[in-house]
Amino acid sequence: MKSIFSLAILLLFAIICYSQTEKSSQKLSEGNLIWSDEFEGKGIPDPGKWDRPEYNRRNNANGPDGWWSKEDSYLDGNGNLVIRVRKIANKNTDNDAYDYSVGALRTKGKFETGYGKFEIRCKLPTQKGWWVAFWMMQGNVGSVKNDGVDGSEVDIMEAFGWTDKINQAIHWDGYGIEHKSTGTQKYPSGIRNGFHTYTLEWFPEIYIFYIDGKETWRTTGGGVCNQKGYLKVTGEISTEDWAINQYWSNNPVNAQYPDSFIVDYVRVYELPDINTGTVSNDFPDNKLKIYPNPVQDNLNLEWGENQYAQSHKISILNADGQVVKIISGIGNSSICVEDLNSGYYILRSENNESTIFRRFLKL
Repeated sequence: MKSIFSLAILLLFAIICYSQTEKSSQKLSEGNLIWSDEFEGKGIPDPGKWDRPEYNRRNNANGPDGWWSKEDSYLDGNGNLVIRVRKIANKNTDNDAYDYSVGALRTKGKFETGYGKFEIRCKLPTQKGWWVAFWMMQGNVGSVKNDGVDGSEVDIMEAFGWTDKINQAIHWDGYGIEHKSTGTQKYPSGIRNGFHTYTLEWFPEIYIFYIDGKETWRTTGGGVCNQKGYLKVTGEISTEDWAINQYWSNNPVNAQYPDSFIVDYVRVYELPDINTGTVSNDFPDNKLKIYPNPVQDNLNLEWGENQYAQSHKISILNADGQVVKIISGIGNSSICVEDLNSGYYILRSENNESTIFRRFLKL
């Protein structure tokens, strides 16, 4: 039964790919809504959708600790999730005069998926000293065997109450000495006023980030993760030196707490082009055309701009994100793919100016 199903998918993929050699827009369609929370009602967030961790998240041996607490995430009765930060009495046996408490939600064990569109609409806090985030834990982030392909932390957004800075980042190879990361910072004018949307489109070959529907960054991180992930909506507060400086959350000592991070919704869409295999020349830029697609023996490359046919490296990745073939120093030419097994592959072209991705099906 499994082999018959796989053959049917490949045949459908082939028919669609053969008839569709260019896509009409750089950003794919919204797709089917497969999971969401509109945060209707009042009281605790839906326990069928969210786990609420509770522990000493940001311990500081020389100052107040920052706790994750269940009571600091709740529905306000107006269609919003509230993530609250508070100054609280000292919760452990150290000598701190006080501690801090903040809310956090995650879908771990409730909803985990791979690839698609992940979006939050929210209003940022107003006070310094803490930060908020919408992020994903994909696969096993602690693994150091296959870069980010088997585990990545993807920060769709990290934001603050005192600056317009928005961080977008990817971390892999654990959080110890092997840790690696890449990221970008944006400063959208007025981002702390009213509600705004932050979006990730996670494809097998690339991550694409958006703020209010405008693309802000695209990256492969340490290699695009091919494992399922879960979502997190959190506040964080730390009184350690790395956190309270002007490059991060700033010092909470004079902040006016409680303060809140307000979330209108979190939504996850299936991208039909990923899940049904409707692919070919994914991000049309007139730089590279590949044909035939599907292909049996030789894949032809046709460059739209001469400079992109020079000084570039071609890699072919399998569906697990692993490089299976590398070809250097070719221009308008063809690549023998006769040795590849039947299935779905990604062609990656890199030079000093850009990286281009194309998907194809090997019959």
